[in-house]
Amino acid sequence: MINLHNHSTWSDGRYTPKQLARLGIQSKLSHLGISDHFFTNKMFLERTFVDVDQIDDYLDDLRRVARRFASKINLLAGIEVDWSARTQSKIAALWPKIDRFDYVLFEYVEDAEWHGNSLESLLTARTCISIPVGLAHNNLSENFCSYYTADELAWALHEHDIFVELSTNPFTAYYKSTDPYSLELWKALAKHKVRFSIGSDTHDFAADVARVQNAHTFLENKGLLKQLITEWWNPRQKTWIDQREKACLAR
Repeated sequence: MINLHNHSTWSDGRYTPKQLARLGIQSKLSHLGISDHFFTNKMFLERTFVDVDQIDDYLDDLRRVARRFASKINLLAGIEVDWSARTQSKIAALWPKIDRFDYVLFEYVEDAEWHGNSLESLLTARTCISIPVGLAHNNLSENFCSYYTADELAWALHEHDIFVELSTNPFTAYYKSTDPYSLELWKALAKHKVRFSIGSDTHDFAADVARVQNAHTFLENKGLLKQLITEWWNPRQKTWIDQREKACLAR
């Protein structure tokens, strides 16, 4: 089982990366991703985010923890980016460092309530990012139904190698939606072989690290477990196999 959406004391989480790794081992996870918030104005007063000048220290800390527990769990280093004007003043400084992470989650893409930027703008940025890119806790039905058919959205995600997170946070468990658009979208996501991650958006409660079983069961019932993003993770080489193969094909 995997959980790729957890926040540590580097942003607004209660637990250190080391504590999260131990919780992941206790929860019998194969992969634990720590994806703390990148700079965003929505957290400016509390300063509960990883600023540009902290990225190196953040990554060094996660890599140290990953090495310490490598025999028991694959700990991945991620970052969560608020895809809106709230990040605008620092986003340019992130791009030269982005590929040092194992993956990046973008939240609020096309989310009008949170004034999120468009998917089209993310697709433009995607061409400059080599690591896996995912949509975090996105209400796909509500945010995209006015702009894309289910098939168009799934095709765009596949073509641009963007995975979809199944959030198990009770407030954002949108994968359980049964509206007509969502039902059509799941058919399209399967058809276009879009990849998935699973994340609990852990902040304050240790039990959240293990709260991923229902999403795994959901994907299993749909025959989609093989489309988990971690199926392409090579723990020995710490690389994404498909990205390496893609580079070889390009040469």
